[in-house]
Amino acid sequence: MAELHLRIVTPDRTIVDRKVAEVSFHGVDGGYGVLPNHAPMMTAISDAGVVRIKEMDGSASELFASDGFAQMQHNVLTLVCQAGEFAEDIDMERVKAKEAAAREKLAGLDRLSAEFIKAEASLKKALAREMLVRRRSGTGGLS
Repeated sequence: MAELHLRIVTPDRTIVDRKVAEVSFHGVDGGYGVLPNHAPMMTAISDAGVVRIKEMDGSASELFASDGFAQMQHNVLTLVCQAGEFAEDIDMERVKAKEAAAREKLAGLDRLSAEFIKAEASLKKALAREMLVRRRSGTGGLS
């Protein structure tokens, strides 16, 4: 029986490097669900999303991942991301500060400016991290 090997790497560390049962994530062109024997592919990862991992024992875990690409080849799924963190590693105080700073910056910018686009991307990342932590802790949606 074929096995799916998952590798998630960022510029400073390898986050995951193990056999898993299933992985789902958002690419820039939609959602992907990857099982063993998935066709070879390469796609860009959305700028702020959640990667869901179903472990070999049936348990599940989630992590934040952004700005990168995914490659599936020979039953190895590699996600190369600019950022990636499991929910338990996310510092909510830092996330709230980044969210507030992004919202403040957005308020004073022209919607068509490059600065606005960067601030909006920063806000999306902060909100995705917050959503992941809240979902994991059972506190529901965003406040």
